[in-house]
Amino acid sequence: MRRRRRGKPDGVFPLRWTVLVVGLLAALWVASGLFVVDPGHAGVVFRFGAVERVVGPGVQVRAGWPFERAEIVAVGEVRRVQSEPVRMLTGDTNLVDLQLVAQYSVTDPEGYLLSVEDPEGVVLAAVLSAATRVVRTVDVDSLLTTGRATLQRTVKEEAQALVEPHGLRIDAVELAELSPPPAVVDAFNDVSSARGDRDTLGLAAEGYASDLLPRVRGEEQRRVQDAHAHAASRAAEVSGDVDRYESLLPTWKRSRDAVRSQLRREAWEGVEAEIVVVDSGSSLIWSTE
Repeated sequence: MRRRRRGKPDGVFPLRWTVLVVGLLAALWVASGLFVVDPGHAGVVFRFGAVERVVGPGVQVRAGWPFERAEIVAVGEVRRVQSEPVRMLTGDTNLVDLQLVAQYSVTDPEGYLLSVEDPEGVVLAAVLSAATRVVRTVDVDSLLTTGRATLQRTVKEEAQALVEPHGLRIDAVELAELSPPPAVVDAFNDVSSARGDRDTLGLAAEGYASDLLPRVRGEEQRRVQDAHAHAASRAAEVSGDVDRYESLLPTWKRSRDAVRSQLRREAWEGVEAEIVVVDSGSSLIWSTE
């Protein structure tokens, strides 16, 4: 009689191999839930499509597929986007070509993943919308000279209010280009040059006036002082003459001829004359030199 061979019947997988395979699959499933979040990043864990939690840098754990999944967002990265040149109308109805560069970052990973499909497009739209509103309130001269810094600051503030609900932050806005359209740039440069010449001449005139006026005022004061001194001298002379004539009045009343003689003598004493004696028949040439 033939002895029957011991062992598992053919076609039946051993139980221990089944347990081993199941355990291996379970370990792989658990291991698939491990993920690493790098510094400057954040992990958003979704459970059946809804946000379950937001985790920071380090080794993190989530349930394996299909229960949970995780997406990593770079929250510490400063991103850069640049617009194409856009033509805008200024407050004094002039045209300018404007090109903006915006730097932005993510502040809310959850809001960023749920509400933003094209972050660059959202930032560009916000920046250009704010720039259009600001440019139409400023005249072209201010915009091209002293208004650049104000424009950048105001556009940044207004664009930030638009992108904040999407978990974004505008870090900086810069003007890559701000100039008149090419068709009118020559005329605009001529006008700017003329205004520059006007300002230069104005400054020169102000400098000349600031130098001349003090000298004129000084000369005026000197002449006024000289006039006062001359008036005081004349007043003193007249007063002396009045006193002298008053002293002669009693004598005049007694002897007018004596006073006349005295006055005539005093008058002749103040006269200087040169007497020239020539022979009879000679000619005399008078010269004023």
